[in-house]
Amino acid sequence: MKHIRLFSYKLSNDSGFAPNPFWGMLTLAACKPKIRESKLPGDWIAGFTSGKLNSDPVGGERLIYLMQVTDKILISEYWNNPAYEKKKPAPDAGLKNSVGDNIYKPIAEIPLSYDDFEQIPNRSHKEKNKIKDLSGRYVLVSKKFWYFGCKPLDIPSEIRPLVPPGQSSQGYQTKDIERAAAFISYIESSFKKGIHNNPTGWKNHEPVCAK
Repeated sequence: MKHIRLFSYKLSNDSGFAPNPFWGMLTLAACKPKIRESKLPGDWIAGFTSGKLNSDPVGGERLIYLMQVTDKILISEYWNNPAYEKKKPAPDAGLKNSVGDNIYKPIAEIPLSYDDFEQIPNRSHKEKNKIKDLSGRYVLVSKKFWYFGCKPLDIPSEIRPLVPPGQSSQGYQTKDIERAAAFISYIESSFKKGIHNNPTGWKNHEPVCAK
């Protein structure tokens, strides 16, 4: 069987910022620096609910999103590459535009430390988050993802991946390859790729976005 690396973690916030599922790709560009630093193209990442997010109990967490990493790029490239221009936040342009996660502008030709970046105005992170965000030097990009947001999925127990009981900086790896493959196959065969619902934190402010 093909080797699969599947990692799961729990979200304490789901505002459309981290992850950001808009504009045809799901990105992790802030928060979870160790996940962004250590995961590789081809890896799978599953984000689950938590007690803090929506009072789901340990063992009863539901799936908010599943992504396969298709690209791993430096934060400076994320800012400079026109392909990710729409990921830059426009705070006064509606929720979808305001939660952009491309918030770190390099101010040095070759940025080497967090002092070499400027955090641009955004509604999601403040200056106090800068050091933690930039301690993960990479952005994870996925063009193969399923995002369920405010209507997370119950996963059948027989294919449920390993989910940490609390917050996990690296995520828990499901080392049972058959279980990991069955879980991924279930999502792939049962649901179309892309966005299915609004982020949890949006409530009913805007309709579900198709892109």
